[in-house]
Amino acid sequence: MLASSISCAFLLGIAATATPDCSMLHSIAELNDFADDPSHRYAPFCITGTVQALNASLDNYIILSDTNGWIEISNASSYRPVPGEKIAVTGRAHMSAHQEIYIAAQDISHVGMESVSPSVEIPLRDISDEKHHLHTVITEGTVIDTFPDEIDSHNQFLILKDEEDVLPVALHVDPGTDPGLESLRDARVRIAGRFLRTVSGSRKFSGPFIYVDDRSHVTVVVPALDDPFAAPPLEKALYRTPREIAKRGKRTVSGEVLAVWGGNHLMVRTSDGRIVNATLAHGQSTPQPGDTVTAAGYPETDLFRVNLSRAIVRAEPRTTVPQRESAITDIKSVFGGNGGPNAIDPASHGRLMRIQGIVQSAPSPNGAGRLLLACGPFKLQVDLGQHSAAAADIALGTKLEVTGRCLLEIDKWTPDDIFPRIRNLVVVIRSPEDLRIIARPPWWTPLRLLVVISILVAALIGVYIWNRILQKLVSQRGRELYREQVAHAIAEFKTDERTRLAVELHDSLSQELAGVACQVAASAKTLNSNPAVARRCIETADKMLNSCRTELRQCLFDLRSDTLDEADFSTAIRRTLDQIDGNAAIKVRFNVPRSRLKDTTAHAILAIVRELTGNAVRHGAATEVQVAGSIEPGRILFSVRDNGSGFDPENCVGPIQGHFGIEGIRNRLEKLNGTLSIDSRPGNGTKAVVAIPLPATKTKEVKTP
Repeated sequence: MLASSISCAFLLGIAATATPDCSMLHSIAELNDFADDPSHRYAPFCITGTVQALNASLDNYIILSDTNGWIEISNASSYRPVPGEKIAVTGRAHMSAHQEIYIAAQDISHVGMESVSPSVEIPLRDISDEKHHLHTVITEGTVIDTFPDEIDSHNQFLILKDEEDVLPVALHVDPGTDPGLESLRDARVRIAGRFLRTVSGSRKFSGPFIYVDDRSHVTVVVPALDDPFAAPPLEKALYRTPREIAKRGKRTVSGEVLAVWGGNHLMVRTSDGRIVNATLAHGQSTPQPGDTVTAAGYPETDLFRVNLSRAIVRAEPRTTVPQRESAITDIKSVFGGNGGPNAIDPASHGRLMRIQGIVQSAPSPNGAGRLLLACGPFKLQVDLGQHSAAAADIALGTKLEVTGRCLLEIDKWTPDDIFPRIRNLVVVIRSPEDLRIIARPPWWTPLRLLVVISILVAALIGVYIWNRILQKLVSQRGRELYREQVAHAIAEFKTDERTRLAVELHDSLSQELAGVACQVAASAKTLNSNPAVARRCIETADKMLNSCRTELRQCLFDLRSDTLDEADFSTAIRRTLDQIDGNAAIKVRFNVPRSRLKDTTAHAILAIVRELTGNAVRHGAATEVQVAGSIEPGRILFSVRDNGSGFDPENCVGPIQGHFGIEGIRNRLEKLNGTLSIDSRPGNGTKAVVAIPLPATKTKEVKTP
């Protein structure tokens, strides 16, 4: 007990530090409550209990009990307890996101020894899902069927029946050495095993069953009859309850097989005219329609007749001539009739039907093997039985004549539903000849029409997509042609502009160079007679040469520069003024959109601003120059203001003294019908204002992108 307390305290301390939001579980009742909540979580546990049993085949599972209940725990520790040992178990319970419960023991310590709970000897009907879960029970019953587990080859199932109560029994076997359990069929046996209200693993919601570890725990109390068909015949007793019928033991019927369907169902007509449905036990071969058989099985009822379940069959020699009977040909007598438009006549079960209809759906390759037949306003299912290949070449829309046996499909009786519903009426064919094609469907079927419409729609979509592609290609080619035209126009404009600059260069330089030549000639003539005049001529020629050099540099800049391509004209002005030498602070605020200016006008404005700014820096020694421009109604107005030394506009130097700047500005403005006004006084700086009229209608120009 001390070891148990220490282990629990140690794990409790870990849980408190590592998982503060997980509470410790201290009893089996708390573990069961944890398992009943499907939310994703985990919790540590520390419990003490008595080992009731071990299951080594299920990964060393321990069945543990305490005063609060029983539980099954996976042993993940290295300790292996024995039944009757009292142990302290610490571990973790985990509910996964997929609602899988894992309860694993991580540490086990010995506490003491106690007695194991005795087995519970109890009738099959008194076993309780809640009270006897995980307990070892001893009970009796008759084995009505045996079959292997399709998931686990180490298990075989017995179906145990005691009066109307039925319970599966899973028996652990060795597939290589253990014989089959067929010898137990129909024997009354006594079994001892562990009752489980459900199973773990892939079967999530299976019903209760008894698990037996070894075949030695199955004892035959009353052996089966040597002849399984020696059971008494099925009585022709009416007005019995389903419970009373289910309490009867094995019964037999003999007669002609009318129909076979579903792989393990057959319909038998006895010599006295009764129709009995039989569900075959596992492993039974299916007879053919028309065979005479004896079927032995356990009675049950669908409320209209008594049938046999878990039946075995034996072929019998034909002793009677097949009965001649009239077939149902009017489907209205089955669907509707006196019972109303939605009723099905129960008396039609087992009768022969011959009916015509149109196939509305064919069976899938792995389906239930049924056709859907449209018979006027009614729909009739046709079960192909053992002849699914008979419908291989039957297309939708085929007109068929179907001959077969009527089968009522009825919900299973339950105590809370004493009148189960007739779900359907099915016609089961007996041979491929029961399907007779009257007319093939026309080639132009709704399905083919749908295919043609789909093809046309696909073609239209293709044409639309192709049209969109062509439009895209045309648009792309149009943009390429537009860019080529724009580039060509730009090249022409640049050629014209360079030609204009070349003409302007020729005119200005030629005039100034001619003036230089005159000054040099005058100085040569007066050099000996009047040296002072000759000196002035030489100085004037020098100034004129400096002006020519400046003009030439500006023209070369204009030829190389792409300032006219600037979208922002203020930026174009700043780039033009960058070539002016000096340290003056130049501020530009020219609020005129480039799109409003022709290239010739824009070039003239740049040249004028450059000349005025250059004069302010070079001749006026200005330290600050402000360039501002805007658009006024009908004209462009801009100014160049400086804080230089200023001058007298009325007595300023001109071309005679070798200064052509102001004269060049006036010549440019004369071509644009513009005006220049200069406001300056010596010592007060200079402000030059230029006005250029805008044309009445804006000429659209191609701009460089």
